[in-house]
Amino acid sequence: MPAPRFLLITVGLAAASCYSPEANREWADRAVYSVLDKASEKVLGETRDFVVERPVDTLRRRLLTTREPIQLSLADALDVAAENSREFQRQKESLYLAALNLTSTLNDFRVRFGGGANSAASGQSDAGDTASITNGVDLSARATSVAGANILVSFADTWLRQLLSTGDQFDGSPLLNLTITQPLLRGAGRQIAREPLTQAERNVIYAIRDFERYRSQFAIDLVADYWNVVQQMADLRNVESNYASFKLSREQIEELYNAGRRTIVDLGRAQQSEYSSDAQRVRAANQLQNSLDSFKLTLGLPITAQITLDPEELKRLVEAGVQEVDIEESAAVRLSLQRRYDYQTIVDEVEDVGRRVLIAANALNLGLDFTAAISVPGDADAPNTLDWSKINWSAGVSLDLFLDRIPLRNAYRSQLITFDRTLRAREQAEDQRTAAVRRSLRNIQAALDSYKIQKFAVDLAEQRVEATTDLYAANRVAALDKLDAQDSLLSAQLNRNAAIVDYAIARLQLMNDLEAVRLSPQGLRFDLKLPMPESAE
Repeated sequence: MPAPRFLLITVGLAAASCYSPEANREWADRAVYSVLDKASEKVLGETRDFVVERPVDTLRRRLLTTREPIQLSLADALDVAAENSREFQRQKESLYLAALNLTSTLNDFRVRFGGGANSAASGQSDAGDTASITNGVDLSARATSVAGANILVSFADTWLRQLLSTGDQFDGSPLLNLTITQPLLRGAGRQIAREPLTQAERNVIYAIRDFERYRSQFAIDLVADYWNVVQQMADLRNVESNYASFKLSREQIEELYNAGRRTIVDLGRAQQSEYSSDAQRVRAANQLQNSLDSFKLTLGLPITAQITLDPEELKRLVEAGVQEVDIEESAAVRLSLQRRYDYQTIVDEVEDVGRRVLIAANALNLGLDFTAAISVPGDADAPNTLDWSKINWSAGVSLDLFLDRIPLRNAYRSQLITFDRTLRAREQAEDQRTAAVRRSLRNIQAALDSYKIQKFAVDLAEQRVEATTDLYAANRVAALDKLDAQDSLLSAQLNRNAAIVDYAIARLQLMNDLEAVRLSPQGLRFDLKLPMPESAE
């Protein structure tokens, strides 16, 4: 077998092996992960071991096969959400697809090869056993430069047939054809020609920012949901304790009533308080189960899964206490505008639209293209050899007046309006970020003030319960006073817990407004004790 023929067959078989679905999947992953590594280094200052597929062995799978209850710590909940959350997975896929789209655009500016072959047989029924067989092959290369030039190289069908055959017949047709088309006015210039690639590269940067922004907000929302659930667990315990206390008071008053030492009014008040606290207990238990189901949905776990949360998390919040956030409003706003990923993207989008205005303006030009072509024939005495002494060439220009100007006019005017809208969107985004920081600072201060008030209220209510219990036993106060003191204590305890949780959530939200939450490279874990940033970077 001739060497050229063997070489082409070998290349064809090697190319065919690349068409398997698994090989293409791995090929796409390598290209995408390489793009993401470079973009992550630019945005985050480090690379991330990004993997789009969900883990195989997840808690969801295990819970579907077991009925055993599982307690999740706060760190566990963050890990479970990273593995099982459907929305988190969708965000990962959006980032992957943005990078995948960039690989397609990059390919448009690379050398792209085309090739194929065909074979057919034909004959006539009345011509005996005669038949003819025709074969066709094609091989070409195409490229688009960042300056706008389109280059096409194609090899003649006859030359490839000659390479694949063992005969020596050759008709002398051109073997190599090269065509170059270069825009001179409309579509000319690196900025115009490269725009699709420029925008695709920037879209990957935006996608990484969006993903990191989503990760931090999702992690904070999960922590807030976790704390709210453990707060409700503590509230339920307080409500149950309050119910038990009212029930005991009712039993004591009932005994005294039967002994003639209390009135029917005292007994009625005790019974009403017991029924009210029992109803409150039922509502609290129902609310807790609803919150747990909602939390399981957020984590991506089966609703029927038996999970519990760690009550120690609330104790840690209580032990940590609350303290004033020492940061000026103006400094916080400045930090937010300098560091927020989503605001950086909005600012960059103004530049994107500005480039599109220039492109629309360029499209108003006439279409003037320079075209050049050469073809190289084969050597009649040496088949499969190019005869460079007999090159055929041509050159010329083509003009398109684009006399239908209305679409071009409208496109340009639309881009100008879009540019103005983008400027207003940036102004609005700046105001929104400022408002978010101010709101977080107010929420922190409100939670701090509420905590101080409720802490004092709890101390006072505990003293009041103790005093009224002793006075009631000495028959010096009415049952109403004793029951009212118990109600006040429960209310103060619930409000204190709520203030502690509200403060912790407000502080985390301010940290996120300042883009100061630093998550682990993978997953959703972060240090809850991160310090508040002090100055702009």
